[in-house]
Amino acid sequence: MTLRDASSRATKAFYPALSLCDLIFSGVFERHPSLTVAIVEFELAWAPHVLSTMDYTYRERTGEAIYRFKNAMLPSDFFHRNVVLGFQEDAIGIRLRDVIGIDSLMWGSDYPHSESTFPESRRILAEILAGVPDGEQAKIVGGNTARVYNFDLAKLTVPA
Repeated sequence: MTLRDASSRATKAFYPALSLCDLIFSGVFERHPSLTVAIVEFELAWAPHVLSTMDYTYRERTGEAIYRFKNAMLPSDFFHRNVVLGFQEDAIGIRLRDVIGIDSLMWGSDYPHSESTFPESRRILAEILAGVPDGEQAKIVGGNTARVYNFDLAKLTVPA
């Protein structure tokens, strides 16, 4: 164990943020509009800041953001259309869900790994999602995952 271990853990969202920016600024999602990328195990709260700085860079730093999108699209538009984020325990990210987009959020317990929320998943979710409307909760805890991965909900539903 070293200082670098703690520092790497605390800044781990840097890597998916960099990859996300590379995908968007290079036009991957413009060329492949039906591609969905799931960024999982990096929580949520980093995303609003990255969305804001991507749009700012695109609008204000055209010498750096040299690829120009069609139809007045912004980097954040591609994020909202093509990217979903998986998380376990990010209450701050949930408070920022309107910026990230409800349809981009997918909860997972990470079971059976040691950092899993199991066996406290229901309690942890209740705390994190306190005050979140039921419809949004349904999307976050399973509906979005079912949509992204094309789960047949009829086969997953237990008959009454």
